[in-house]
Amino acid sequence: MNFFAKIFKRNNIEPPQQLTEDEQFAMNFTKNGGKFIYCTSDLEVQEVFRNILKELGVYVKMSSNASPIINEMFEEHSPMFTSDIETSNVYLIDCEYLITSLGGIMLSSHQLKHRKMDELPEVFIIFAKTSQMVKDIPEGMKGIKKKYIGHIPTGLITLQSFTDNPDTQTISNYGTSSKKTYLILLEDLPIDKQ
Repeated sequence: MNFFAKIFKRNNIEPPQQLTEDEQFAMNFTKNGGKFIYCTSDLEVQEVFRNILKELGVYVKMSSNASPIINEMFEEHSPMFTSDIETSNVYLIDCEYLITSLGGIMLSSHQLKHRKMDELPEVFIIFAKTSQMVKDIPEGMKGIKKKYIGHIPTGLITLQSFTDNPDTQTISNYGTSSKKTYLILLEDLPIDKQ
């Protein structure tokens, strides 16, 4: 059988079901080495956060980008925070967008505090909401332009490698260091009931 006949050969197998954007994101994110935790309430976020801290161990010294979202959601844990990024080993931040097609996280200077990735702690805990999901980088850039009219943040990157495994490294990660990354995703959109 020739090459084209093999490619276009018809069979009776049903086509695979199309993944939703959030399913596609979760699959790509975990394939890239990230740890993905989906939550449906603030209470669940708090429980997951405590479990992550237990998993990380006794010595956790945490810094944060101190955004209003982070301060509000993790207020009860504020005694654990330090303003000294150099001595912290965990970085708790929000993000600009979640890129579903890549399983990547778009970060800006607002989250990175104008630092290079290798100047930040090795463990990232990222808090995001499902309303921050966008299909691809161009859609994320459109959102950035709307969100920060006239003041687009510098240092935009899309982090999409969450392990030192060379199989998960891509050209778009060139020059950025991998981070052990936990993503706590809070559902904030209406859930379709079918």
